[in-house]
Amino acid sequence: MNKTQFKPFYPSLFTLIYILFFVSLCCMVFVLYYSNKIILEAKQDKVLTQTFSLAQQSMFELMGADTARIDSLLSQTGFSPIKQIPPKAKIFQNLDNIKIFQERQYYGFAIEYLGNRYIAKKDFSQELSLNLSVNLWIILNFLILSVAFTILLATLHPIKILHFGLKELIKGNYNVKIPIPKEPRWALLAQTFNQVTQKIAKLLHTRKLVLRNIGHELKTPIAKAKLALELLPPNPQKESLKASIESLNLLTDKILTFEKIQEGDELLTKETFGVERLVLEALSSMLIAQEEVKLDLKEHFNIFGDLTFLSIALKNLIENAKKYKTQGQIEIFTTKEKEGFCLSVKNFGDKLERKIEDYFEAFIRDKKHELISGYGLGLGIVQGILELHKFPLIYSYAQNQHCFKIIFKED
Repeated sequence: MNKTQFKPFYPSLFTLIYILFFVSLCCMVFVLYYSNKIILEAKQDKVLTQTFSLAQQSMFELMGADTARIDSLLSQTGFSPIKQIPPKAKIFQNLDNIKIFQERQYYGFAIEYLGNRYIAKKDFSQELSLNLSVNLWIILNFLILSVAFTILLATLHPIKILHFGLKELIKGNYNVKIPIPKEPRWALLAQTFNQVTQKIAKLLHTRKLVLRNIGHELKTPIAKAKLALELLPPNPQKESLKASIESLNLLTDKILTFEKIQEGDELLTKETFGVERLVLEALSSMLIAQEEVKLDLKEHFNIFGDLTFLSIALKNLIENAKKYKTQGQIEIFTTKEKEGFCLSVKNFGDKLERKIEDYFEAFIRDKKHELISGYGLGLGIVQGILELHKFPLIYSYAQNQHCFKIIFKED
């Protein structure tokens, strides 16, 4: 059993830019917050030290009963006497005779000696105000950073548009056009892209017309040749000529089928049917002896897809197995695995000369099979039909047996 392989995730360029901007913004907010916090804490320590120093001086004067001196000290330092400590005030120091408190921007002290009590406070809002120059500098850096990222995104926006165009090309939309940006270099790249897609679309359209016209035009002379052949008297060359006409007719059918599946899933007429019906549909459309095939459909499941095209795909797999088997029967069987329900075609045969992906291309065959009738279109048709249905096709070779497995994923 194959182990599930996890592909590493690489974020896009624009995702990295957004992440970088977000991280930069967080760092700037962090610096702004903690710089202000440190400055504020330093100013609070300075205010507390100043208040405690004044409280100590006032305590000495109170011990000497010199209240006039206390009033002079308070007047010089900007403190105002009050009757009591505010109820919601926070006490920083609570000594026997001295208390330091804070209420919002007010800091004060309370001293007591031999029943005499003195309380004063001061508004330190000006001393505790933040340094605007530091904040303005950080805010200015943030604005510069925002402008830089905006310019960067605007500069790289054409790449995003080009990426969208390339994705549309991968999907098969060869008529896609991207807008032309104002920047000269990007404009030249966008114009070149549009010219390339236009040429590709024109070539594909021409190819489609040529293949279809040739295919349909060949049908008429082939039909006439078949009719004329039947009217000929018995002749030693008649069977050889008949085989050649049938071969030409088969090639024409395969070319037309191969061309049709290039149109995309708009061609499909989907319905729900059982796997048994699909197998019978494929076998009934081909000449194969009953003893050549071994059926084992022990797993029953329904398929949602185009019966006609899926039967063509299965028929091609069975025909390949019939052509290239070296011994034994062709096994057609169903299983249920981790990925979903599977329909497999297995046969004995020689090992392939190339990688299996090469045989999905048109007209690719092994040199040792050149004497066997065929055109190298079968697997390409199979792959195209299954890709339209989004049904994976897995190939394996073990114990001198080829195995093609179609996976029908469960919903």
